[in-house]
Amino acid sequence: MNASKGNLGIGAMPLWLAVAGTMLLAEPDDLPLTEGATLRLGDRSATLAKLDDLPYVDSEFTRRFKFDSADNPKLAALRRRYELDAVVAPGHDEFDRQVRLLDWVHHQFKKFGRPTSEPRGALEILEGIEQGNAFFCSQYAHLFVSAAASLGWIDRELALRRHRDPPHGGSSEHTTTEIWSNQYGKWVMMDPTAKMYIEKDGKPLNAYEIREAWFHRDGRDLVFVVGKERKRYRKADLPTFLAHFEGFGDLTVPADELDKYGFIGYIPNTDLMDAGLDYGRMFITKDDLCEGTRWHIRTAPPNPGVDPYFPIGQAALSLRPEADRIRVTIRTLTPNFKTYEARRDDGVWKPIEAEYLWNLGPGSNRLEVRTVNRFEVRGPVSTVEIQ
Repeated sequence: MNASKGNLGIGAMPLWLAVAGTMLLAEPDDLPLTEGATLRLGDRSATLAKLDDLPYVDSEFTRRFKFDSADNPKLAALRRRYELDAVVAPGHDEFDRQVRLLDWVHHQFKKFGRPTSEPRGALEILEGIEQGNAFFCSQYAHLFVSAAASLGWIDRELALRRHRDPPHGGSSEHTTTEIWSNQYGKWVMMDPTAKMYIEKDGKPLNAYEIREAWFHRDGRDLVFVVGKERKRYRKADLPTFLAHFEGFGDLTVPADELDKYGFIGYIPNTDLMDAGLDYGRMFITKDDLCEGTRWHIRTAPPNPGVDPYFPIGQAALSLRPEADRIRVTIRTLTPNFKTYEARRDDGVWKPIEAEYLWNLGPGSNRLEVRTVNRFEVRGPVSTVEIQ
């Protein structure tokens, strides 16, 4: 799951050392370098002008997760049989492609209601749809998680529960997902039942950010973005109509939909076609808001806005002066990791190893690093600039 060897150097970069999945520790007297730090490199002085990367996180919560494998033939069958590359191809960037996949999943379902079959995973769900079976939000989420995995993206399922019973009946629980966006460098809630994500100030939000904005700021800044057409609604516009299903009625985004974010359960596996959902290792965000409402008894992260939101696909850089050079050590949490890529200044991207001694020239020096997984999906770019 972590770093493994690359295979080529970059231009005249002199030394590559393989550290397959190893965290390299600094010497005891080393201090982390931050932007603006002055470095002594032999008889030269340098300034760390920029360090822009996502951290490497190894925690109780990252270790709970099990990710679907690039070797899973069912992922390949799903991608090929339903032509998912063509589904997302019109997207002008990664996030637009993810939204188009979200929209595609939503439109596969022809009947909504209590499931009339018990499929295991995306392929069986799609076969059940062809046979005329009805499905609920859980099956929408199952399909989206595996469809995303087949394209090399990480999407995880969330179990939601109201913090209080609904005042006028209706559903108390809901299933949605969060997808890792390399483009935004964060997790983003995507609800395939409603073909919807939610944004604030033009940036898509994760489930906890939505929860905070809804319960503590009355949802006044939230924008509900629906479908690949990106139709936008405010809280005052709810309910919004999605579709009519015979035998069920109208499917909508109701005015109190986000009350279901009172409890957020993070289901820590994405290999749904073989292993199924791992509710046993699920962890839950809950607080005083949830008092008086019973739900699952599970571990609650001590920092709910951070602990569940570890980066995926990042190239976390550690820097250490060493004589007249900089030692760069790279770590990552990248499911189906293939290699790191890097480029210097305005050069070309080339595969690299996870530890590197960087020779600096006069003036400005820039190093950019990213991960590549086995689906050829590139992670967020980490950037170092030294003057």
